[in-house]
Amino acid sequence: MPTHTYETAPPLDVLLIPGGRGSRGSNTPIPEAIAFIKTTYPNLRYLITVCTGAGLAARAGVLDGRRATTNKMAFRDMVALRPEVEWVPRARWVVDGNVWTSSGVSAGMDVTLAWIGEVFGREKADGIADWIEYTRHEDASVDPFAELYGL
Repeated sequence: MPTHTYETAPPLDVLLIPGGRGSRGSNTPIPEAIAFIKTTYPNLRYLITVCTGAGLAARAGVLDGRRATTNKMAFRDMVALRPEVEWVPRARWVVDGNVWTSSGVSAGMDVTLAWIGEVFGREKADGIADWIEYTRHEDASVDPFAELYGL
């Protein structure tokens, strides 16, 4: 259960923005989420997006001038949302400064494990992958879905 609203959220070190169908529209929660991302980002140590969550971060303006990626099936739609972003079509995940963006949902697991490895050490990331029985992709440039979707 949520313990805070956007207005009552404590200071954050890391913000993970998920994607999904609800992240693409303009219904009431979307502008609220975008405003929260925009005001929260300057104080974050890390911003991590999964799938079309990159579109929310892009719409907040925090990806402007940065390299980023997103879900390949929705890639063209995300690029149209914010052309000021340097969208990378062939990448499972992209790191640009303190911003980590990933392709689809499984790539979100890979970017999260890569981030854990960077911040807490490879042994911790490997231990988590083993614990959840996940075979991780460790090369961010391997992206078979870019070709599948003609990128």
